[in-house]
Amino acid sequence: MGDFSIKNLRDRQNRVRYNWGFQFALGCALLWGTCYQFLEILISRDAFLQTAASAHPYTVGTALAAILAVMIAGISVLWLWMTKDAGEIKKALFSSKKILLYFLAEALVGGAAAWATYVTAGLLNTMFAVVGVMFYPILGSALAQKWLKEKVSNPIRVGMGIILASWMLFYLPAIQSGFWGDHTWIGNTLGMLTGIGWGIESTLASRVADMIDSDTSVAVRFLWESGLWLAILAVLAIVGSGREVFDQIGYILAAPAPLFMLVLIALCLTFNYFSWYRAIALIGVTKGLVISDVSGFVTVIAGMLLTVSMPGWLDIFASLLMMAGVFWIYWHGAGENGSYRQIPALPQQRRESGVLSQDTKQPIKVRILKLIAASGQTWDYEVANLLCENMLKPARRRRERNVIRTYMIELCAAGILVSVEEDADTTGHFQQGKLLSCYQITEYGCRMLEQCGFLHK
Repeated sequence: MGDFSIKNLRDRQNRVRYNWGFQFALGCALLWGTCYQFLEILISRDAFLQTAASAHPYTVGTALAAILAVMIAGISVLWLWMTKDAGEIKKALFSSKKILLYFLAEALVGGAAAWATYVTAGLLNTMFAVVGVMFYPILGSALAQKWLKEKVSNPIRVGMGIILASWMLFYLPAIQSGFWGDHTWIGNTLGMLTGIGWGIESTLASRVADMIDSDTSVAVRFLWESGLWLAILAVLAIVGSGREVFDQIGYILAAPAPLFMLVLIALCLTFNYFSWYRAIALIGVTKGLVISDVSGFVTVIAGMLLTVSMPGWLDIFASLLMMAGVFWIYWHGAGENGSYRQIPALPQQRRESGVLSQDTKQPIKVRILKLIAASGQTWDYEVANLLCENMLKPARRRRERNVIRTYMIELCAAGILVSVEEDADTTGHFQQGKLLSCYQITEYGCRMLEQCGFLHK
């Protein structure tokens, strides 16, 4: 095929990647908004939890955070075991000290953010708990630009400005009624802290996605968070404090209706995180976060449909304005090509010695990168063939080869790999009509491998 056809294939692949990232971020928003309405039903309709959340919001928040972290960890591990390779979890857990620190930081800031939003739901309401953190794309984007060198164009900045304006409108009633009255100032403060926590977590998740599959990252992140909560509960039990926390945990686990509702919430949150991390890996932190802000709109609409919370006209207007900002960013970001990071796409000229042998104890993305670093310019189907050569079942082999191709597209979008040659798939290496790419690891990619402890100078 001619250059024009190759360009068409490249553009189509980029559009597919972008649209998948958008869909995952939108799915994240839908699940996020829905699960918080389930949380509102749980707190407002259950007499025991309603009283407890009003009188002891911090202990209820602790109980919910601990139970949900354990549930999400269990569901994510089960999902990986059913759909992929649960062995990737062990590889990620013991991959390198730097990756371990990233996961621990995610668990700490993300777990603290979740706890703060559950407390806010008890102090005020779940709609406020959701929309109060809608500024977090601004922080996440700023951190991604500074640390990960992520691109942000002027049209994207305009869309983020629209989102920031809508978030301020959500806060306007609280300010008018007295920002410092009753529990409002605490709720506002916790909302700020929640947004900061999730903004930091999203940037850490993007860095981890350079080396670890996004679904595996979710499972490992929640295994660490559940471990931290269990450690906190153990300390409370040893020192004889936190009796109310254990009373509420015992009530929830023994009462069928609250337990069932928490399982629904955990399912929503698990796949919310899967979608969130996948979106970040495909389209970057900025776009992944701003699109997930649709959750504010979802929360307002779901509250109206379920008659859980009836928003005011200002809330409805603010949510519609937020939607306008999100779709502004979608339309102005769809045509952007290349890496979503502002880094030189310079191929690594030297080959890395001593890494060609495939260590099956390392995460699959690391194995892909080390193979290309050792081999130099390598076609995507050659990488897939080498990594799947021991798979005997044709269906599993075909599925895994397509997954590996997707990982390489993600790594190219992140600036870790660069495509140095392209061709049309006419022989069915993956599927006829798809784009074949010859990849080479970038200087930036080798530097990331070295910093994460996977390559040694």
